[in-house]
Amino acid sequence: MTTDSPEAGLGNPHYRELLKTRALESLATTRTYVSRTTIAAIVVSTALMIVSAVVLIACVCQVTLPFPTSQLPLMRANTAAGFLLAAGSLLLRCLTARPQQAIRFIAQALAVLLLLFAGAALWQEAFHNAAWLEIFLAALAPQPGLRNPSGLHPMVAIGFILCGLALLLLDRRSKKESHLAEYLAISLIFLSAIPLLGYLYNVAAMTQMVYATSIPGLSAIAFLLFGIALLMSRPHRRLMAIITRHAPGGQMLRRSLPQMLVLLVALHWLADWGARHGFYDRTSVPPLLTLIDGVLVLFIFWRTAGKVDREYGARLQSAAELAEATALLIAVSDNTNDPIFVKDHQGRLIFANPAYLRQLGLTWQEAKHRSSGELFACEEDAVRIDRDDARIMSGGVSETLEQTVQLPGDIATFQTTKAPWFDQHRRVMGVVGIATDISERKRAEDSLRQRELELERTIAQRTALLRELANHMETIREEEKRAIARELHDNMGASLTALSMHLEGVYKILPENEHWQQRQAQMQTLLSSLVATTRRIQVELRPNTLELFGLKAAILEQLEDFGRRTEIVCKSSLPDEDITVDHKIEIAVYRMLQEILNNVSKHAQATQVDLILDIDEDRLALTVRDNGVGMSQQRFENTTTHGLRGLHERATYLGGKVRFGGGEGKGTTVVIELPVLEQAPADGPKA
Repeated sequence: MTTDSPEAGLGNPHYRELLKTRALESLATTRTYVSRTTIAAIVVSTALMIVSAVVLIACVCQVTLPFPTSQLPLMRANTAAGFLLAAGSLLLRCLTARPQQAIRFIAQALAVLLLLFAGAALWQEAFHNAAWLEIFLAALAPQPGLRNPSGLHPMVAIGFILCGLALLLLDRRSKKESHLAEYLAISLIFLSAIPLLGYLYNVAAMTQMVYATSIPGLSAIAFLLFGIALLMSRPHRRLMAIITRHAPGGQMLRRSLPQMLVLLVALHWLADWGARHGFYDRTSVPPLLTLIDGVLVLFIFWRTAGKVDREYGARLQSAAELAEATALLIAVSDNTNDPIFVKDHQGRLIFANPAYLRQLGLTWQEAKHRSSGELFACEEDAVRIDRDDARIMSGGVSETLEQTVQLPGDIATFQTTKAPWFDQHRRVMGVVGIATDISERKRAEDSLRQRELELERTIAQRTALLRELANHMETIREEEKRAIARELHDNMGASLTALSMHLEGVYKILPENEHWQQRQAQMQTLLSSLVATTRRIQVELRPNTLELFGLKAAILEQLEDFGRRTEIVCKSSLPDEDITVDHKIEIAVYRMLQEILNNVSKHAQATQVDLILDIDEDRLALTVRDNGVGMSQQRFENTTTHGLRGLHERATYLGGKVRFGGGEGKGTTVVIELPVLEQAPADGPKA
């Protein structure tokens, strides 16, 4: 069972989809039919020119063509020249849709020449004047005395007149929007069909057409093809548009007319051929042909009408579905609060939903086909929108943009998604967009951002105050340490010195036995330890070397004392010249070095410490490196411990920074960088 029958297709949803697809495809093929028809006209014109040129050259050069002239009489030289002019003029008119003035002039000149040629031939036949064309062709003959075929059939001349008039009036139309060239082409087709039917049925009266000689069969075929080419050269005109457009009538003509004509001519010829050969009486031919024609026409048109009906039904179903989808889209578009719009390739508005029109404060009639510069008051907004649209159309990809525009009511911010609009051939037709008003959200974000900035400023101010307070407390601590160190130096030192002197006198009056000698040694050792402890505490509280000799000497003393107490080898690299920096920098570097060495002695398990002090015009760098167990990166980044946090705070307050390096099993490197300040005057006399 084939799917072409209605019974097989009506209940099959896949068949309905196939019909729907074919119907939709036929709706989009009108341009294809038009272009194919024009190309066919060009091909026919070119073929006529080639055949005419071959015949003309053969006549002039007395070359016998390999065709049986008894069955199909060939055209003569003058006829070939006429077809050469006609086909050349039509080819020039078909090559370009809008020919230039020079091409149009040449084509019309060839048509006028064709009219003059045909008119001269009729004049010659009517008044029996000399054949001027024959004289001209005889002059072109390669050998003197050769005669070319003479005479031009009057019906051929009339055909050339119809051709010339049709070519001259090809692009002219009357007041009723009709084109006379189409009717002239149809007249030419019917005129050429008469001798062709005469040759088909061997009717001499039809081939001669009330003239003594027959029209050449090749000329009749050429007139038929030229008339068809005239119609096909302008496929968008009224008569040809019926065939080329996608309407049911055009489909019926394209499908049924050629096969119907071919079958009718073939069946009529077979009926005539049977009557001539005595298979049946000639009186039975008319009723037999009537029956055959009726059945054939009924079958062809019934079959074509069924196909057209099914495709028309599929189109109606597609139109209903399209209408339903359109209604849904309109409902969504009209009832959404998000603006939706469509622009063409030139940036003109061709669709806008009510929400978009409300934002613009315009009606559809006021906004239709307007550009961005006409829709938006701010020129910068319009230029930015057009630039975004051009980028999206040239790139061929959709984008989500944030656009702030000046509207009649207020400034609004939209989050807009724009996508290129493609046709069925993937050509960019414009841009489609849908926007969401995010003005409230942007205002909330701006308010939150402002509060975050204010909070950051407050935190920065509080942090600065806390650092000032910490620095003030550190200064107070240093002052207290200095005061305690002075008390230890002045009072405790003096007391210990006096005690030592008094004990010297006591030692002299003690008995010289072994017991008191041991007591004397113990008291001297205890007094020496007390003096050393007092001196060490004094140095830790306020190093006299820093006060008296500066940072370089204090660092060397501190390294020596650290190496003596911990038995860790200390190596240093210090500048050769004296170091003169601000007293705050000196105290900070000294205390930070104290903290680093304290951490080395407690945690590093190192055997060697290297110290490098580098100073230039605006920067002081202290690098301390040990060969101990090292620390992990997480511990370097952990600033919650008091030691590391103290280093960071001291350096940050003074405008510097602290960097840690190394790793587990690789030792630890601490780099302190501080800006060099001008040396401030001493607070008082150095003790």
